[in-house]
Amino acid sequence: MSRCILLINRAAGASQRGHDPATIAKDVEKAFHARQHEITTRLVDPGDIERCIQQALKERPDVLLIGGGDGSVSAAAGLIAGTETALGILPMGTFNLAARDLGIPLDFAKAAEFLANAPSFPIDVLDVNGRTCLCSTIFGFYPEFSSIFENREANRGQWWRKAIGLISRVGLAFRKSRALRLSWESPAGSGTLRTKFSVFVPGSYRNAVGLIPARTEFTSGKLTAYLGRHRHTSAALRGMLDYSMGRQNLNPQLTVFSTPEITLRAKRRRHAKIMLDGEILKLRFPIRLRIRPRCLHVLGDPSVLENDPPPSA
Repeated sequence: MSRCILLINRAAGASQRGHDPATIAKDVEKAFHARQHEITTRLVDPGDIERCIQQALKERPDVLLIGGGDGSVSAAAGLIAGTETALGILPMGTFNLAARDLGIPLDFAKAAEFLANAPSFPIDVLDVNGRTCLCSTIFGFYPEFSSIFENREANRGQWWRKAIGLISRVGLAFRKSRALRLSWESPAGSGTLRTKFSVFVPGSYRNAVGLIPARTEFTSGKLTAYLGRHRHTSAALRGMLDYSMGRQNLNPQLTVFSTPEITLRAKRRRHAKIMLDGEILKLRFPIRLRIRPRCLHVLGDPSVLENDPPPSA
C-alpha cells in the first residue's frame, strides 16, 4: 500500500472538452482504493499548481499524481525530481506527450487502473537554464506560431484536430519567420548554423510512424539535439513528413547528435522564445541544457526502458 495525493488542474484540456474533474477524481480514487492505496484528491486552480505541489510534497507522499497537461506535468517534475516521491501522470491535456512516452493510456478510466498498478522507475530529465523539461525544448518559429494558434483554437478539443490544424498552417508561418543564428558548444563538438526550427529532447526520438513523435532512451544520460538548417517551406514540410514517418535521422538538412549537455548562444540576440513541454518561455542567452540522470521516479510501463543503452559513465 502507498500514500498518494492526486492534484487535478481544473482548467486542463479535458475540462475544456466537457469532462468533469470531480468525476475523474472519483474514478481514480476507486481504482487506487481497489489496490489498497491511500489517496487524497485536491482540485486546483491553474495559478495555484506550483504552490499546491510544494505543499503536497511537504507531506512526503509515496506518489504524487498530476491530472493536467504537459505544462502542469513539467512543473511537477521540476519540483519532484531529486525527492523520494514518484510522479504519476493522469493525462488531461491536449497532446499528453509525457503520458504517451511512458505508456500511460489516454482514456481516464484505463489510465486510473494502469497507474494504480504501475511500478515506479527512475528516468532522466533535461535541465534548461534551471527549468525542468520532460519531453522537448523547441527553438525557432514554432513557439511563436503555436502560441498564436493555441489562442485561436484553444476550445476546439481533440489533439488530432489541433495537430492537423498546425500542419495545415505551418508553411506560411515558417516562410515568414526569422532565422536564428545559433552556435553551440558541447562534449560532442561545437558549431554554428542558421535555424528556424531546432529541438532538444532528453533521450531521443523513436524511429516510429506517428503524428506525434515518441521518445526512447529514458536513462541514457544524454540529450539529443535536432538542429534544422531548413531554409524553404518545402524543406520544412519534408522535415515534418520525415518526423511523422520516423526517419528524422535521415533528413539531409537536420544535424543530429547526442551529448550530456550543450550551451547555446545566438548572434545579435539576447533572448529566445522557446517551447518547453508545451509552455512558451523567454530565456536569456547563453542557454545551457544538461541531463540530470535518473533523478525523477515515475509511474509507467517499464517496457519503455527495454531498448535503453547502459547509462553514460
